[in-house]
Amino acid sequence: MQASQRSQVAPFEVMQIVDQVATMRAAGYDVISLCVGEPGGGAPAAVNELAATLHAQHADFGYTSTAGLLETRQALAKHYLGTYGVQVPAENFVMTTGSSGAFQLSFLAAFDAGDVVALARPGYPAYANILRALGLEVVDLPTGAAQRFQPTVQLLEEAKKEHGRLDGLVVASPNNPTGTMFSAQELSELAAWCEANEVRLISDEIYHGIEFVEDRKAHTSWEFSRSSIVVSSFSKYWGMTGWRLGWMIVPDDLMPTVDALASNLALCAPAPAQRAVVAALSRRALPRRSNGSLSSRRPVTWCWPTMENWASSKQRRPTARSTSTGGSASVCSTASAPPGSTAARCWNVPRWL
Repeated sequence: MQASQRSQVAPFEVMQIVDQVATMRAAGYDVISLCVGEPGGGAPAAVNELAATLHAQHADFGYTSTAGLLETRQALAKHYLGTYGVQVPAENFVMTTGSSGAFQLSFLAAFDAGDVVALARPGYPAYANILRALGLEVVDLPTGAAQRFQPTVQLLEEAKKEHGRLDGLVVASPNNPTGTMFSAQELSELAAWCEANEVRLISDEIYHGIEFVEDRKAHTSWEFSRSSIVVSSFSKYWGMTGWRLGWMIVPDDLMPTVDALASNLALCAPAPAQRAVVAALSRRALPRRSNGSLSSRRPVTWCWPTMENWASSKQRRPTARSTSTGGSASVCSTASAPPGSTAARCWNVPRWL
C-alpha cells in the first residue's frame, strides 16, 4: 500500500519550523518565533473574560448546528454592517475551524476535479497545496510591483486565453506575503469580471483590520458580488490563532452544499470559541491594530533561522537565546550553539509585527 497521488503536496514549512521552535523551547532555549502570522497580544481581554465565565458556569459546549451558533452569526452580521456598511444575512455565515477549514469547504463546494483556479504569485502557499490535493489545476498569475502584487483583469484575460478556461480566482487583500490591498475600484472590477465570465471569486479577508494607510481601507467582496465566497477568521486582527475559529460568507446557491459538506467533514466549529468570540465583536473589545496605533509597543530584537541553512538539513536545529534588557530583548549570536545547529539572523522590529 502507498499514499495517494493527490496527497503528494509540499508540506507547509512554516508549521515544521513551529515544531522546531517547540523543540527548542522544551530544551530550555528562550525563542521568539516569527515563522507564522501571529499577533503577539493574544485574544482581547473581553474574550478571555467571557470564556472564563462560560467555563466557570459549565456552559453548554456540545455540538452546535453545522453552520454555527445563531448568536455568533448575528454578531458577525452586525459587524459587517458597522464595518463595511454591508447587510449580510446571518444565515449566510458559516462558522469553520479556522480559515483553513473555510478554504477546504469553499474549494469542495465551488469546484470539481480538473477545474482551473487562478492565484496571484507570490501568494499564500497553502491555497495551491489544498487545490492540488483536491485534483484542481492551479494557474499562477505572475504579479509584480506594476500590478502591486495583485491580480488584474488583464492578467485574468491572458490566463483564460492561455488555458482555455478559468473556473475560480482566489484573492487576498491585504495580500500574504506582500501586504498590498485592493482599492474599492480594483476589487469591484475583478468581481464584475468574475461574474461576467462565470468565475467563482473567493476572497481571503483574514488580515482585514490590520491596516496602516489612511486612504487604503479594506473592502469585502460582498460589497460588489453576492456570488463570491468570503473567507475570514478571528486569528489575525483579534489575535486568536489557537482558538481555531473562522467563518465563510456563502452565496445562496452554495449554502445547501456547504452545509452538507461541513456536516460530514467537521460536524461543527469549536463551540467554546463560538460562544466566546461574541465578546470579540463588541465595540469595547475591538483591537486597535491600524494606522500606526501599535507604534507605542516596545521594539524587540527577533531571531529566526536562515532559510538556506534550514533547507539544507531537516536534522539541524535552529538555536537562539534572548534575554530581556530594559525596553527590548537581545538575542545572542548562535556562534556558541551546539555543533550542527543552524545559523540565525536578527532584526530590530516592532513586537507587534
